[in-house]
Amino acid sequence: MRFAIGDATVDIIVDDDDFGLPLSEFLPGADPELLERHRGTLEPDFLDRARDLARFAIQSFVFRAGGKTLLIDSCIGDHKDIPEIPAWHQRRGSGFLDRLRQSGVDPAEVDLVLCTHLHVDHVGWNTRQDNGHWEPTFPNARYLFGRRELADWMTQHDTGRALPIHARALEQSVIPIVEAGKADLVDDGHELGPGLQLAPLPGHTSGQMGLVVNYARDRAIFCGDAVHHPLQVFQPDLSTSTCVDQKLAAETRKKILAEAADSGRLVVPAHFRGSRCAHIHANGRGYAPVFGHGLR
Repeated sequence: MRFAIGDATVDIIVDDDDFGLPLSEFLPGADPELLERHRGTLEPDFLDRARDLARFAIQSFVFRAGGKTLLIDSCIGDHKDIPEIPAWHQRRGSGFLDRLRQSGVDPAEVDLVLCTHLHVDHVGWNTRQDNGHWEPTFPNARYLFGRRELADWMTQHDTGRALPIHARALEQSVIPIVEAGKADLVDDGHELGPGLQLAPLPGHTSGQMGLVVNYARDRAIFCGDAVHHPLQVFQPDLSTSTCVDQKLAAETRKKILAEAADSGRLVVPAHFRGSRCAHIHANGRGYAPVFGHGLR
């Protein structure tokens, strides 16, 4: 799957295309009236109301522009210990790297890997197992971690406050990158190239960052988990149960939606299924996602 932003090409490499979570638990406070009103938009790609499931994709975005290849978020990985999510635990042969190669990108050709934040489903392919050791999957890449994000997680890890699922993700997919000397710690406003800048998107985690694309005729934001689900476009104050600061996450989301509606910026969340991204339309009731950005 592929779409374009200006002269940049974006390939979508899917690691899990139908990951379901209980809607009532993951998005507590979802407005039943909104769910029913927008059921035609949300089902079947994003919602299965009969089973109380919110549906998500776990995917990477390969952004190619100016002769450089950037991989945004690295999904789940193989051979990772994730017993809390049986479908992801000790996976074998998921085919993610094969799909990456089919898009025309060899792992050795990736220049940069950006992890918008350090949750387990955004760091997994940072590393692969080699003779019992976790080695960088993308050997020639620099890995970009938010300085504040990494510091917060390492404090939780070192003081024993990180939940096991997060502690293992750090140990398997983040710390080995730092120890290999492949990590670059970046701050808000860091520029990756002409028209490409990192922006703070706090709330889901303390230091989540997004990639803002400002080209002459095209604008986009790769916003990680600041917008998890299209329902949050209809109900912007609805944060997930996994957000570390639900109020701040809602404030961040509202800023993204307002600016996107005003500027025509394409919003590219980490987990949308279907067309994978959306423009935002403002109306008398709030916002609505407009799907269909030339995905092919």
